[in-house]
Parts: sequence; structure tokens; C-alpha cells
Amino acid sequence: MKNIFILCMALMLSFQLSAQQRSISGTVIDTKDKAAMIGANIMEKGTSHGTVTDLNGKFTLNVASSNSVLVVSSIGYRTIEVPVGNQTIFNLEMDEDTELLDELVVVGYGTMRKSDLAGASVTVSEEKLKGTIATNLDQALQGRAAGVTSVMTSGAPGSSVSIRVRGQATINAGAEPLYVVDGVIWQGGSSSGLSLGLDIGNGRSTSISPLSTLNPSDIVSLEILKDASATAIYGAQGANGVVLITTKRGREGKARFTYETMFGVQDQVKRLDMMNLRQYATYSNALIATTAGGYEQSEYSDPSLLGAGTNWQDAIFRTAYMHSHNVSAQGGTDVVKYYVSGSFMDQEGTIIGTDFKRYSFRVNLDANLNKWMSLGMNAMYANTDERLNRAEGTQGVLTYSLQSPPDIPIYDAYGNYASTVREGYTTINPIAIAQIDENLLNRQKLNGNFYLDIKPIKQLNWRSELNYDIGNSRSEQWKPTYDFGPAVQRPINEISWQRNNNLWWAFKNFLTYNESFGKHSVSAMLGQEMWESKWEYQRIGSSNLPGNEIKNPQLGDTDTHKIVDGMGDGAMVSLFTRETYNYDDRYLLTYTFRRDGSSSFGPNNRWASFHSVAGAWRFSNESFLKDNQNLTNGKLRLGWGQTGNSNIGSGLWDASLEMFPTGLGAGYKQAQIANPYVQWETQEQWNLGLDLSFWHNRINLVVDVYDKTAKNLLMQLQLPTYFGSRGNSNSALTAPMGNFGTINNKGLEITLNSINIENKNFNWSTDFQVSFNKNKLVALQGTDASGIEGYGQWSDVISLSPVGGSLYQFYGYIADGVYKDREDIENHLWGEIPSGGFNRYSTVFVGDIKYRDISGPDGKPDGKIDAHDRTFIGSPLPKFTYGINNTFNYKNFDLAIFLQGSYGNKIFNALDRTLTGMGYWTNQLTKVMDFANIVPLDSDKQYPITNPDNPEHIINNWFEDIDNVALSNPDTNLPRAGRSQPYNNSRISTRYIENGSYLRIKNISLGYTLPTSFLKKAHIESLRVYTNIQNLVTFTKYSGYDPEVGVNPQDATGYTFGFDLGRYPAPRIISFGVNVSF
Repeated sequence: MKNIFILCMALMLSFQLSAQQRSISGTVIDTKDKAAMIGANIMEKGTSHGTVTDLNGKFTLNVASSNSVLVVSSIGYRTIEVPVGNQTIFNLEMDEDTELLDELVVVGYGTMRKSDLAGASVTVSEEKLKGTIATNLDQALQGRAAGVTSVMTSGAPGSSVSIRVRGQATINAGAEPLYVVDGVIWQGGSSSGLSLGLDIGNGRSTSISPLSTLNPSDIVSLEILKDASATAIYGAQGANGVVLITTKRGREGKARFTYETMFGVQDQVKRLDMMNLRQYATYSNALIATTAGGYEQSEYSDPSLLGAGTNWQDAIFRTAYMHSHNVSAQGGTDVVKYYVSGSFMDQEGTIIGTDFKRYSFRVNLDANLNKWMSLGMNAMYANTDERLNRAEGTQGVLTYSLQSPPDIPIYDAYGNYASTVREGYTTINPIAIAQIDENLLNRQKLNGNFYLDIKPIKQLNWRSELNYDIGNSRSEQWKPTYDFGPAVQRPINEISWQRNNNLWWAFKNFLTYNESFGKHSVSAMLGQEMWESKWEYQRIGSSNLPGNEIKNPQLGDTDTHKIVDGMGDGAMVSLFTRETYNYDDRYLLTYTFRRDGSSSFGPNNRWASFHSVAGAWRFSNESFLKDNQNLTNGKLRLGWGQTGNSNIGSGLWDASLEMFPTGLGAGYKQAQIANPYVQWETQEQWNLGLDLSFWHNRINLVVDVYDKTAKNLLMQLQLPTYFGSRGNSNSALTAPMGNFGTINNKGLEITLNSINIENKNFNWSTDFQVSFNKNKLVALQGTDASGIEGYGQWSDVISLSPVGGSLYQFYGYIADGVYKDREDIENHLWGEIPSGGFNRYSTVFVGDIKYRDISGPDGKPDGKIDAHDRTFIGSPLPKFTYGINNTFNYKNFDLAIFLQGSYGNKIFNALDRTLTGMGYWTNQLTKVMDFANIVPLDSDKQYPITNPDNPEHIINNWFEDIDNVALSNPDTNLPRAGRSQPYNNSRISTRYIENGSYLRIKNISLGYTLPTSFLKKAHIESLRVYTNIQNLVTFTKYSGYDPEVGVNPQDATGYTFGFDLGRYPAPRIISFGVNVSF
């Protein structure tokens, strides 16, 4: 009876629930064209119960009761809510969400509706920025924006990224874009190691990032202005593109507190295939057996008895940790709104002896004093501490570690750093150098502004701003004494301190007028700006301190005390205006003008004017497309503009004095020849763009083509010797700077965004961008030079930028294997057969690299290998770069997969050149075991004999007799082994040019947002946990650590690119984080 009673009660309850539930149906259409809305979401408010419309825009849904409310939403449309009441059939209409098209985007000195833009720009949202683990803002731009190429300078923590907007358009002036944070031009200060007083390379650029003092968590969006019609409003500062950074601001409502923490583990996935001890012993024995070089080591007699030895790669790399914490408060009233944040970042480097720490704080305030007046402020303070090491170059710790033989231990029996492995050979212990030598850098920055807005009438707004950027840095370079053995000592220590201080301020005022009448809308902006920058540095140093315990230059020998200082300043005054016209949201026109005067240029060319004009036709609003149900938005854009590049430093146009020592004391001489006619580098750019949106913005396509020409490139004038500009650097005059070159960049950019799937529980969207750019050095006017040479680290010319070709092309010889025998040599080098016969110790020999005979003095092959045979052997500039991001949402889970890559660029693998030099004293890559192996043709032939080609020369061994040797591996591409290689088998050639194309799984991010119903009891607004994997895997044919190789931090001229001599590789990072708001 009990079970029957329960069953009856359950049936009665189910009948009651069925009676309460109601079935409703209906149709959803577009208000504008009455087209059926496909895939619109219909949800019962407050529940997870819902459905989507079919191909005819129809739906059916069971709701709980007449009190239910329907929530109807679709991408690109305004969400509507409809009470159910007593209705059972609904005919609903949805309005296009014009916020997508009317979204305000940041432009120079103001904002504009996105639909009114006629120039080329791209937005990077906060969501995209959070999709990567970025210590610096510039690291988050990789692959995110079409037309923007970003290459990591180094994998060190806090390191910089080389950003180029639409190609390289300058040689000697600054090439990085202009960064503007909340209207304040971001001041980078010194970025090279030498200018900061650090020993981390000779290059004009280093891994030190000016943007590493900016907290990425404070940023809400980036707007990248790419074409001249968009950047001309910044005149002489906008030639390299402009990145407008907007930080978070307060909003009306109760205070919202957010805390985010992240912990990450970093490591280096790839290892080069270096010889272990057994392989090294086998290689050494083979080297001695075929060259009679080196010293036979009894401990190498049976390599099978040896262990693996020291793995110096594992010793120099480490598993490194990072963590960050960010807390913010956001809120306000209708009168005052605020955003306040504080953060801490601590990141160890994956190469020992490197790390980065940052503290940052931000306050953004906005106050409405009355209906016509408001004021506010933005202020940011940051403090960073970095420990840096020279990883790259012949003196870099990474290069040292790879070359260290595996039979040297890291520590000796007493726990000291080891250096001696056998009698007669010592080497610098790379672990010791990385740990005891110090390059420390502390930077502090205060950046922000105060603003006042006055709106006397509705259409007119006057804005006045006072901007400031105050920065200082303190570096410490310390080289202690050490004794690692008889030949590895530093008996005298050295120390130096350097302080750099800079102050920049700007004052600007601009009026903005907006008016609409009928179908016409106009706006006009008129403004002025002035800024001044001052900098100074002081450097003190000494050596021979009494010990390593107290690091103070004052303790050094008094006769070693050095004090160096310098100072400089610069200023600019500007007038600018922008006018726009919009007719019926169909025809758009924009004109900008700016006139700049800069102290950086000579008095004869101090002022310059910059114009731009752009027009757009929004053809989707034409009557003949009004009823088109597929095209949501269509706009054709055309723009032309002028910009300039004033980022050249100060004092390049005038003469200067310098002190030099003489027998009678200090003397002074003219250091530089003046040229008061130095002028601006100028650019003109055309841009043609097409914007298309289909099916209510489910698919969005943006295509841009551009042609950008930079003229009057700044470079040194080549003068005759009687001007005194040649010779010893202590006495020669520096040639004056002049404007001689022209560079052109042409390109195509494509951005495609799509919403692939959208329903109640699952969404999938894709963002894809690809950028093509072709670079060309058009001319070098006023000079006899046919190109610009680029250097590797010292005086080795590795690249040439030729007139008529692209910049930075690798320049050298083409290697066609090796010489197999005497006949092969004589057939190829018929023009330089040695008169005294072949000698393996002083002439070309079997097993040497066979370089292609391309030309001679008369332009024809001459049977000789010399400078006439050098040619272009590859370009480090990619044919195109790309990025693709897929975002998936399933209920409360979110997943993002971001891939990024480059195609068509070459890399000069200088590290491979170092590690395949066939040396006896240093470790090598295992592939050198395939060196050209010389074997005797007649093993019974007796020696010594007289050289038949030179009776005065005696041949003592079979491997010295060119008539009795051949190769056992004639198809090898590696030369013969030996300590003495007179033929220079390591010259710049195609042996070291590799394919730098790659596809990288840049980021995979998986997150889960806890349900709000679960969090309400704890008074938590939202809580998301996530994990992120960065640099998971890279698909590439490049044999080095990392194919992402850009500017050369070892080249003081800055004329090389894609040169890898032990670049600090980017680490893999696995992180876990929590973001909570309450």
C-alpha cells in the first residue's frame, strides 16, 4: 500500500507540473530587411533552458509559466527581453546592434566612431592580451595584428620585442612605433646596454625593453594606427606607426575589487646535439689520426670506457619559476570615478644568472565638476630590478657553455669552479662567469597626466593636458677577481656604477567641434602641443678593489678612478588639425595637417609640414544593397598621407668637441663635421582598404594594400680623405650626417574573423590574419656606395643592403660540397693552382669546401675564389607572417588556441659556424663526425717522399700527399678536420644560411568560470581558474635553438637582421592562475 500511495502522489505532482508548463512558438526577423534570423538564441530568463531559431527563423520552447521572460540574443543585434504572459505565439523583430559599427575607437587626440574611420587601424582587445603570458606589452602583440611584425630580441625575462609596422622604413633613425599611453607619449630612455653602462653586447639594440615598466594587466585595449592617413596627426613622430594604449578607468557603481595571481614554470625544450665525452674522445682520436695535429690523450684510447661527461647545456639552462600578483579597485559615482591597481611580477630566467622583478602602481581618476567641466588624472609608478647576462656573441655564456669540452667538470674536488681538464689546456668556466659577474639594472618611472575638459556648448569641447614622464636608472657592473687555475685568472677586479636620468613634459590644448544637420555630420579639431626632454648620465668606476666583499668604486686604486658624464635635451613645438565629414553614413572624408618644429634638426630644416587625406564609401548603405540579406557592412577606403621621423637623437647636425690625451695633458679637438642642412626623414604612403561583414557580423573581412616610400634617410656622408674623416679613430673627424636614401615597402594585409558556431551551450570563433610585405632600398643619393654593409659581431661583413634589393640580405659564397680529389680541385680552381704544389697546411686541399666560381674582375668566372664570387645568399625578411586564434566556449569552460608563424625568411646560423669549426680544443656538434674523411689510395706507399710539384718540400705522411688521398664520404658537406685550415672553410657562405620559417603553437589557454549561484554565498562576483601553455611546440627546419631571430644585439651599426650567435631562446611556460572579483 505504501508504494502505491507514493506512485499516486508522483503522478499527481507530474500532472500539476505539466499543467503549469506552457508551449510557445514564434518567429524572429531582422527589423531592417525583415529577413529570418537564423541561429538566434531564445532563453528562459534565469534558467539554462532555451533553444535556437531554425533556417526560417522559427522556434518552439516550453516555459515554466506565464511569468516567464524570454531573452532573445544574436551576434550583431541588440538583446531583447519579452514577457510571456498569456501569449503562445510570438513574432519578434531584432534591431542591428550599431554599437559594433558605432564603437568608439581611440585615434590621435580623441576618439571616432569605428564606422567613420577611413584610415587603416587594428584593435587588440583586453581578451586577446590576456591570451598570452606577457611580462611586457610588446610581447603580447606577436601574431595578433595584421601589418605588425614582432620578433623577440631575446628570451630573457622582461626582454624586448622588435616591432615593425608595415616593414622596415629607416636605417639609422629609430624604427620602433610611437607608443602613446592615455594620451602620453611613452618615453623609452636608453635601451642599449652600453648607454646604460652594462656589458651585455655591442649592439645598438639590446633585450632591455622600455615597455617592461608598464603593467599589461592595466590595459583595456590597443589601437594600432598603420597608414599615414591615420598617423599623420602625429607628424614627425608617426613614421613607424602609432600604438595607442588605453588603460582601465573607473565606472559608476559600487566598488569592484579584482585579484589575479599566476604561477608559472619555464624551461628550455630544445637541446643542440653536442658531443658527449665518448663522442668527443672518438672525434679527437680521428682528428689526430688524419692530421697529426693535437696531442694524443691516453685517457681517450678507449672511448667506450668513458661516461657522458659534463652536459654544459643542462648546466647553463635551468627550470625557472615566475609568479605575479595584481589587485585592483574600480568604481565611482556620477561625480567621481576611479581605478586603482598594484602589481608585482617576479620572473627567473632559464639561463642561470638572469631574472626580472617589477612593482607597479596606477591611479586613474575622473571627476565631473558640473555639466560643462570635468578634470582628471592618470598616474603610474613602476620599479624594476633586472639581472642581465650576455648570452649572445663569442663572449656570451651560452656560446662559452656549448664550446666547453665535456671532460671539464663544473666543480673541482674542493667545490671550486673547475677550469683545467688536462695539462696545457684551460678554459673559462661558463657557469662561473654567469654566476659571479654581475650586470644589474634598476629602473624607476613615473608617468601620467592631468587633464581638464570644458564644454561650453554641446558641440564644442576644449581639452587641456599636462603630461609628464620621469625616469631614472641605476646600473652596476661588477667583475670580481677569481683564480680557476694557472691560466684562468682575473687578478684585478673592476666595478662601475652609472645613473641615467630623464625628464619629459608636454603641454597640449585642442578644441573639438561636432555637429550634425540632416544627413550631414562634421567635426573639426584644432590643437597645439609643445614638449621638452632633458637627460643626463654620470658614470663612475675603478679597479683593483681590496676585495670582493664590498662593491664600492671609491675603494679602488685612485689612479684607476674614472668619472664620465653627459647631458642633452630636445624640444618640439607643433600645430595640428583634423576635419571629418560624413554624409548619410555613406560617404566619409578625413583631412589632417600637422606642422612640427624640432631642435633635433639643423636651423635650415627645423620645420616641416605633414598632410593626409582619406575617404571611405560605405556602399552597404546604398539603396541598391538595402534589401541584401547577406551583407551587413561594406566599406571601401582610400588614404594618402605624409609622416616624418624625428627619432634621431640630438646633436647630429652640429659640430662637437671631444677631449683626448696628449703628452702635455688633456687636449680638445673637433669631433664631428657640422651639417646644418640635416632634415627629416619623410614618408608618403597610399592605402586602399576594404571592410566586409556578412550575416549580421558572423564573418568580418578586412583587406588592405599599401605602398609606403621613405625618403631622405639619415646616414653618414662619404667624404674624400683630405677632409680628415678617415684613419685612426682618435684623430679622425666623424663624417657629417646627411639625408641620402630611399626605401619602399609594399604589402597586403588580410584579417578574417568568423563566428563558426553559436548556440546555447557551445560557441566557436576564429581570428586569422596574414601580412605580406616586400622591402626595397630604392636609392642612396649623394654617395657612391652601392649598398650598406652589415656586420656580425666584429668586422665580419655578413650582409649587404643593395640598391634595388631588400634590406639586410646575407652576402657571401655559395658552397657546393667539398673537393673530392686533386682532379676536382684543378678542374674547379684552374686559375689559382699553387705554383709550389699543394700543401695541406698552406693551400687548398682535398676535403676543403668547394665554393662556387661566379665571377672575376671582368665579370666572368676566372677559376679563382675571391671577393668577386660573393653574392646574395638569402634574406632574413619574411615573405609573410601570420597568426590564427580559435576560441571555444562550452558552458562555463573556455579554450583558446593561438598559432603564430613566419614564412620565407632565412637565418644566418653563426652558432653553427662556431660549433662546426673542426677545432681540437673546443666541443663541437655531433654532426662534425661526418667531416670530410681523408683516406689513402695506396696504404702501402712509404714516406717521407719528395713533393713532385716542389722538390724543396718533403711529404712526411700519407695524408699530406694530394696524389694519394681521396674521401671515404665524398657526398659530405663538412670540410676536413684540422687545427690549421688555410683555405678558410668557415667563410660566410650558404653553409650557415638556414630556412627560418616556422609555425608555433604560441598559446593554449583553458579556463573555467565558477557558476554565480555557487559564489553568491561567499559574496564573490566572479571566479575563474585557468592554465596556459606558451611556446608549446615549434615546427621548423631551423637547426638552432629558436627560429625567432631578429635584430642583432652584437652589431653596433644595426645593419644586420636574422643573425644568430647564441641568441637567448624563448622558453616554454606552463602557468596556472586565478582571477576573482568581488
